[in-house]
Amino acid sequence: MEKRIFTYPQAIALLEEVRAITRFHSDRMESVRSQSPARPGTRRHHKVNEWCNRIIEEWAAKVSALGALPKGLWTVDFDSGEGFYYCWVLDEPMLGFVHDYAEGFSGRRPLRKEGEHAPEDDRDLPPGDGPAT
Repeated sequence: MEKRIFTYPQAIALLEEVRAITRFHSDRMESVRSQSPARPGTRRHHKVNEWCNRIIEEWAAKVSALGALPKGLWTVDFDSGEGFYYCWVLDEPMLGFVHDYAEGFSGRRPLRKEGEHAPEDDRDLPPGDGPAT
């Protein structure tokens, strides 16, 4: 899919679908791992790794098809088109973080309040001053 730009409300609107896709694939991977234990270096271990990689690739393709950006495992960014991403990780209750393009996940910080998204405005916030959950 072509690169998509999201306003905060558009990203929020897509979050439930992204969450469902991500939860499904995360649960599938856990099931494969728990039902197929294998010692490292064995043929079975190699096969389990192949299955898990395929699950991750399927997840990434589905998230990408929606216009969002799959990042680290079960992490999804929504491009604002303004130099930063809205950032969500599986099991977070809402879309409450942003990070600059250049900083990546390590520069992730909470939104000041719901819908306020300019990352440069968030730099002086003490931890925990993000939106209420």
